[in-house]
Amino acid sequence: MNSAYQEIMESYRRQQEMNKQSRKQRKTELYAKIPRLAEVDLKMSVLGSGISQALLKSPKDSEKLLKELKKELDALKREKAVLMTDHGVPMNYLELHYNCEKCSDTGFTQTNQRCSCLTQKLISKAYEMSGIEQQLEKQNFSHFDLKVFSNAALPKEKHSQRNNMMRILAEAETFVKSFPAGKNLLFYGSSGLGKTYMCNCIAKALLDEGYSVIYQTPFSIINILEKKTFSDKDNPFVQVAYEQLFESDLLIIDDLGTETANTFTISEFYNIINARILKEKSTIISTNIKLSEISSFYNDRIDSRLKGHYEIIRFYGPDVRWENK
Repeated sequence: MNSAYQEIMESYRRQQEMNKQSRKQRKTELYAKIPRLAEVDLKMSVLGSGISQALLKSPKDSEKLLKELKKELDALKREKAVLMTDHGVPMNYLELHYNCEKCSDTGFTQTNQRCSCLTQKLISKAYEMSGIEQQLEKQNFSHFDLKVFSNAALPKEKHSQRNNMMRILAEAETFVKSFPAGKNLLFYGSSGLGKTYMCNCIAKALLDEGYSVIYQTPFSIINILEKKTFSDKDNPFVQVAYEQLFESDLLIIDDLGTETANTFTISEFYNIINARILKEKSTIISTNIKLSEISSFYNDRIDSRLKGHYEIIRFYGPDVRWENK
């Protein structure tokens, strides 16, 4: 844990150095382009340090002195703003730029709370989600293509597969826009209809907004549950992985029902699903199981929670095997 945690914190330190180097390079390039800007910044720097020295030397005249210095400093600020505006340079161009504005790439907020970006790094380490994160670069709303779905009429269905996917896409986008709202989604239907792809789209969008997301199969979750209960319960990363099943902003369980259900797994999955409902933490579940078979595969309590607290969305139509694209 210590070495892994130190590695994560070292990545923050490296990012901070990169931020400083990037600002230094921007400043060098901008000063070469606008020499007067370099002169103004130097004068402002000298003036700022001069204010402190002047106050120490002449405390009796401090009010008058401060007024004069402030007037000069304001004039320099106005000139700087005009120079940058005239050259089409954003006012924050010479400031430090961060990957995460909430913690300024430190991992912790101003109130010394763990930032969501650090939480996500810990989740990724605990669940080894790096492979999934790479997949999300390809499977997201930007790459969503309705044309891969058939527009042909289907027997016993009011809508074509494409029209149904249009409705599902709208639901998914609404879910993201209204997040966090404690809403839960249950995607069901046969394999190869886009359930996993849609989960990826939502995960990617919310990760980009700084929310903590766990995206796992039932097998991976059961592995964590077994480690926490039996074999590796003192491992801090196992502790993080287990806690975040209940605390992450979004939990996605992809392919529920592919695992071997037993008394232990059924009980643990119920605890997770029920606790997240009570905490109003959103969960998305995808499954190939028919709705009528959920109670027999698991039990009536899980069946009741899913059907009573989840928006149920059905995927249908011909197999497009979109997950492989």
